[in-house]
Amino acid sequence: MLTLLLTVVLAIVFAVFATQNTGVSAIYFAGYSLQNVPLYLIVLIPLLMGLSFSFAIHLLKSLSSKLTINKGKSEIKTLKNELAEVTKEAHKLELENTKLKAKSGEFDENSI
Repeated sequence: MLTLLLTVVLAIVFAVFATQNTGVSAIYFAGYSLQNVPLYLIVLIPLLMGLSFSFAIHLLKSLSSKLTINKGKSEIKTLKNELAEVTKEAHKLELENTKLKAKSGEFDENSI
């Protein structure tokens, strides 16, 4: 809602700017020239280009962050599975060790 309100306010401000700055100007760049370009277009076009460029950079950063987070989540899942397997193996070895101690007579009540 706040974004919509801010967009409407900025649109109204730009509309007022455009109606008050209808004068024409010439643009010269690298040997090329554009004649009779309204002043509000001279302001609007670079503004839109900057916003588009900023949005593209934001999307790339967002995508990079999501990929990094997903990679981390995948690594955590793999490590949790590995930990569970190691824990199971340790438990099996403890049971086997207890059985061997019981067979050899080294088993006492304190080793439980």
